[in-house]
Amino acid sequence: MNKFVLLFVLSFSCSLLSCKKDEVATGEGTFTAQTLLNVSYGTDKQQIIDIYLPKDRSIKNTKVIIFLHGGAWSDGDKLEYTLFLNYFSDHGFAVVNMNYRLAKDATDKFPTQMEDIRNVISFILSKTSEYNISSKIGLSGHSAGAHLALLYSYAYNQDKRVKAVAALAAPTDLTDVGIVKTTGTFTVEYFLGKTYQSAPDLWKDASPFWRVDAGSIPTILFHGEADSSVPIVQSEKLNTKLESFGVPHQLVNYPNANHIWLGADLSDTQVKEANWFNLYLN
Repeated sequence: MNKFVLLFVLSFSCSLLSCKKDEVATGEGTFTAQTLLNVSYGTDKQQIIDIYLPKDRSIKNTKVIIFLHGGAWSDGDKLEYTLFLNYFSDHGFAVVNMNYRLAKDATDKFPTQMEDIRNVISFILSKTSEYNISSKIGLSGHSAGAHLALLYSYAYNQDKRVKAVAALAAPTDLTDVGIVKTTGTFTVEYFLGKTYQSAPDLWKDASPFWRVDAGSIPTILFHGEADSSVPIVQSEKLNTKLESFGVPHQLVNYPNANHIWLGADLSDTQVKEANWFNLYLN
């Protein structure tokens, strides 16, 4: 789970952002697309979001997707996923592409990232009238960001503001020897700030697999069968557990995909994720 330089063609993301127009409401109740870049939701310089508001949006119908980037919890940036997320704003979703505090500093270890997600949700809910969007929120993410999206959805979503979650190539059980073998023990230790031997309960509590129950929200998982960074068994285990609790769920696997997938597989992910959120963000 290193920095995903390839993901969704970062070099073109920045140029696309610079060309996309910021537009405002026109006519009676008609809105054109609007892009808000590097909006602060906290006092730390990492606490910024990009917001993509679709045309013809409304408080009643426009659903919200909050997306978390990957990068092993200590690297990565929202800009790496701009092209991927444009699909959703082009198909009627309000998209919040968030940066969060990375586990580089001693003060930013887990659960700092859970606080950031909560703050983004609160910020967006405070802006529904201004942005003309609904309060129907789904979480999504890739790799470490997918782990954070799942963990928040299962363990920190007591108010049920998040209605559904989508996870791409997610680590789901940090205590599993398989995930430690591929990502490296140090990676997880760095994120959590403690070794497994000194704090096994912390490692378990930070694992979405161990936080699922019958009240968990609808979950769709995407994973490459050839993933050499996060083994697909991580999604398979979670999928089986969701099944055992009767939670609405789906696992979409791509036979030839590694930790990152593009082309037809990526297009398939976009379509299925959009369908999932349209179904469950009610």
